[in-house]
Amino acid sequence: MRNAVKAKILEALPKGITLRRDNSLWISKYKEYHVDGEKKSKRLTETVKLDIDNTMSDAKQIEKFEEALGKAIKVKSQMNQRLANRSFLLTDNVRITGEAYINNLYQDLVRLKTWKGKHGETVANYAKDILDFFKDKDNLNPKLKDFHDVFTLADFKEWAIVHSSKKRMNNYNSCSTNTVNKRLGLLRQLTSFAIKQRLFSLDDCIDPSAKNFGIQDERRAESKPKPALSIAEEQQLLNTCKLREDGYWYDVIVFAIDTGVRHDGELNRITPDEIDYGKKNMTFFRPKTGKWSTVPLTNRALEVVKRRREVALKNKDNRFFPVSKSSLRHNWDKYIKLSGLSDEYTPYSTRHTFITRLVEADVSPKAVQHLAGHKSIETTLQYYTHSTNEVLENAITKLEEYKKAKTKKAEVSSLIGHNSRKVLK
Repeated sequence: MRNAVKAKILEALPKGITLRRDNSLWISKYKEYHVDGEKKSKRLTETVKLDIDNTMSDAKQIEKFEEALGKAIKVKSQMNQRLANRSFLLTDNVRITGEAYINNLYQDLVRLKTWKGKHGETVANYAKDILDFFKDKDNLNPKLKDFHDVFTLADFKEWAIVHSSKKRMNNYNSCSTNTVNKRLGLLRQLTSFAIKQRLFSLDDCIDPSAKNFGIQDERRAESKPKPALSIAEEQQLLNTCKLREDGYWYDVIVFAIDTGVRHDGELNRITPDEIDYGKKNMTFFRPKTGKWSTVPLTNRALEVVKRRREVALKNKDNRFFPVSKSSLRHNWDKYIKLSGLSDEYTPYSTRHTFITRLVEADVSPKAVQHLAGHKSIETTLQYYTHSTNEVLENAITKLEEYKKAKTKKAEVSSLIGHNSRKVLK
């Protein structure tokens, strides 16, 4: 592996994943926990091979690294799920003291008032469906272990789809994956409760190492990537605010787009004390990550806070934009409609637009992570996987430039070789 490639790899590696000397990625996760007052720990490790050799070009080596990094991030996520599962941590300490009957477990949770009101009535229907499934198999009092079997799980998913589509209140005779998954969620809840009560062993689950105990949800339909405003659409929206002479909401939208701040807890809490007008940046607390961030301000955002400073100092708590969620949603929807823009654009589009434009501008993932206030690089990288047209066009432009440079170099090398043969003659 060449030093230039190695440097790029080291810069791109997220926390918990390191590069080993044998050209592999090492994933390591560690957790400390307490059992009956005694401190214990568990570490999970795994390696992912890079499959890089020095015969490859730099671009090919980077491509191989990105493939391996994707696998490593997935492994890391699975490790996080395992270590977050108390039952997994206590695998060696479970002692079974009774039988886990599905109906008994459900009734115990009802007595503990786990669900209330209409939610309780909904869960009762889920429990009835589960028991009806076993009743169709002539099992009137099923045990939890009767369900923890890959074939039974597959049968239940198929049965639930048919059963739900035939219900009297189902006018469309259809069933979404969400309908099945909610019943699977109850079975996971019963499993977790049974393990905690030492009525069921984690080892008897479909997959003891998985957070979901192996009761895997049906795959949901992929959600459409949230749209980002184009420059023209943004201008159209802001011009509508100007035409209505609504300077306040004009400033709210401008500041939100140019800083990418989250609305609740960030946008509606920023005060003049958090703005450094000389250095043209703001330092503020992000409740979601529990960290402070320093973000440079665009000239346009700086003009907004300068214009709003005196007003903010007179407001309660000195906030620039003390807006509620409902007020933001109401006014956003109003101006989107008046602008003639698609209702696909939600208030969150301001943040998505900010991050998408950073990606389109070829800003490094680490810098985008910092500016967006993402806790993990994995969240940031999702924006790079949903390539916009501009990102794709930039990629092809770079490819063309690369090919031109390589062609020119080859022509020069060929000419030098030709001339050298003449000299030898």
